[in-house]
Amino acid sequence: MTRRVRPGHEALYEAFLEGIISAARRFPGHLGVEVFRPQSAAGEYRTVYRFDSEEHLRAWLDSEERAAWLARAEAHVIGPMRTSFVTGLESWVTLPGQGTAPPPYKMALLTWITIFPLISALVAITGPLLEDLSLVPRLAITTAITVSLMTWVVMSRVTRLLRRWLYPSDRGLIPEAGDAVRTL
Repeated sequence: MTRRVRPGHEALYEAFLEGIISAARRFPGHLGVEVFRPQSAAGEYRTVYRFDSEEHLRAWLDSEERAAWLARAEAHVIGPMRTSFVTGLESWVTLPGQGTAPPPYKMALLTWITIFPLISALVAITGPLLEDLSLVPRLAITTAITVSLMTWVVMSRVTRLLRRWLYPSDRGLIPEAGDAVRTL
């Protein structure tokens, strides 16, 4: 869900976000919510709701509670809400404001060229610290750190850096790094 907030309404929109996120948490299958805040006053807020199944997501999207919360936000936003749905790697490599994901081969290549050096560095750094553990716990720790870093630190930066390669035909439509929202 992407919304542009009226100037001066940021605190009210933040209060709205607290309320709607609290409501979403009570729905079956809820896995979490990520809020990408604008880096500038003219930027957009992007809210990503994660559910364990399409059925549970649909229950949230079609709920009267969500509709009531969205109605409360209308006084604080400009223009229509934009909504998009992603189900896999797209959430790592789709830029804010970009409606579609890049081709699957680009997503796979980008993921590999990002994960390989990250895992290599993690193994080199954590290897001595984890050497007393058996293979499965070492792998569990390494992959947990890798997935966390990929999700909340690395992929958004790499995606913005390589946006012209990922979306060559849409160069004028893709926000520049200063306009992009981010905390994943």
